[in-house]
Amino acid sequence: MRKLVMDVSIDGTEAAALGVMSQGELHSLALSLFLPRAAVPDSPFGFVVIDDPVQSMDPAKVHGLAKVLHDLGQTRQVVVFTHDTRLQRAFTNQEFPVTVLEVERQGGSAVTVRRVTDPVGQALADARALIRTPNLPPVAMTHVLPSLCRTVLERVFFEAAWLRLHRAGMAEHEAEKTVAGAVTLMDIAALGLFGDPSKRASGLYRELRRRCGPGAVDLIRQCQEGAHPSGTSMPDPHRFVDDIKAVALTVRKPEEGP
Repeated sequence: MRKLVMDVSIDGTEAAALGVMSQGELHSLALSLFLPRAAVPDSPFGFVVIDDPVQSMDPAKVHGLAKVLHDLGQTRQVVVFTHDTRLQRAFTNQEFPVTVLEVERQGGSAVTVRRVTDPVGQALADARALIRTPNLPPVAMTHVLPSLCRTVLERVFFEAAWLRLHRAGMAEHEAEKTVAGAVTLMDIAALGLFGDPSKRASGLYRELRRRCGPGAVDLIRQCQEGAHPSGTSMPDPHRFVDDIKAVALTVRKPEEGP
């Protein structure tokens, strides 16, 4: 029987590495030992299955693991089971292709599997499902619908922010800190459009109108008004969601260079 022994020295005292490593470090170590063995050219298996690899990992390790799995996926089918959405986000932020399936066990152990759309698409689907629901009280359209559409915008601006920060070469921990500092919708919009939430007072409305059309600012205001006691006017819910979708698609579309 073979075993791995790793020794370290802590302040001059000898110790076993496994006894002082964090859970995230242990997972990283296990993957660094397992993945190269699983991917050797003479392996008879064309796939790798991993269960919950990012548990207790810090953002930088999750970011790095996504890159490793992407590279491994060039020669192997890689299947990962996890409840942690950070790994999916790490793939998306680095613009790596990924297929996400949701597995749900229902009554009688009946299992259903469905392909999950991206977070922005999910929020739009929720908004359209609300509109189709009959006999809802008026508050559903004046308060709940704008809140759902605010979620659409938050997600698309956050997505744009992550992509912008990663393309600029910002370290993962710094990107995490920068994104966490954007609290209001306007902060998030500034981060997504400029990469800096402090620029919200420096031409944010002008940039929104330039990128997304003259009605973009009013749409954002309506989403914000949904959180107020009086809500917002909603004469045409279907048109409102269509306009929100158009803004989301525009934010996602890369601008052409000069």
